[in-house]
Amino acid sequence: MGVSGAKGNITRAISKIRVKYTKEKPLRFLTHLEVVSAIRQAVRRASLPVCISSGFSPQPKISFGPPLAVGYTSNCEIFDMEMFRRIGADEVEKALSSSMPPALGIISASSVPVISKSVDLLVNVAKYSVPVGISVSIAEQKIKDFFSAKEFLIERITDKSRRIIDIRPLMVYMKHSDGKIEMLLRFGPQKTAKPDVIIQKVFGLSDDEKFGLLINRDEFFCETANGELREI
Repeated sequence: MGVSGAKGNITRAISKIRVKYTKEKPLRFLTHLEVVSAIRQAVRRASLPVCISSGFSPQPKISFGPPLAVGYTSNCEIFDMEMFRRIGADEVEKALSSSMPPALGIISASSVPVISKSVDLLVNVAKYSVPVGISVSIAEQKIKDFFSAKEFLIERITDKSRRIIDIRPLMVYMKHSDGKIEMLLRFGPQKTAKPDVIIQKVFGLSDDEKFGLLINRDEFFCETANGELREI
């Protein structure tokens, strides 16, 4: 039964499904809001029993992970759906796989506790990778210089502000492997930096080289208070 034919209280969740999906190269220039819209349409097409918010403008109760920068690809994006009736995660995965647009591919669906934190509050570390045309020796020296520095300042520019931040505490690790730079990067309120800006600054890339980077988000983690990393 789809939402349109539902009976009873469709505002109260009795289960929650977490979906992991990809954002592939053909859609890498979609904005976060465009991706959200595409997923909501796919959920409607799949006729899933997703709860609806109460109020003047009801919306499906779907919460999304941290926005992916325009131009990036990913194989670890996440959204949670609150469901007003129980449905198997495998059934959700099958239904969404048939209704999602090409290049937004479903990886998995799993049940999580209804009271679990919203995914955007849970995630605070992400792994990124990007192919680079930099020799191993130069890359390793640049990375060594980065971690030897007490601070590493970059300018963070948004639509509303322009400020200098120290990215050294944000970097869990960075390495050169198989022609790629891999980095594990912390983020959160007032402490976010884009990987392409970091790579440009660390490795001395030109603006043209920066714009040509193909950055992929590989994994999400939750870093606990004692420094333990838990994959989401």
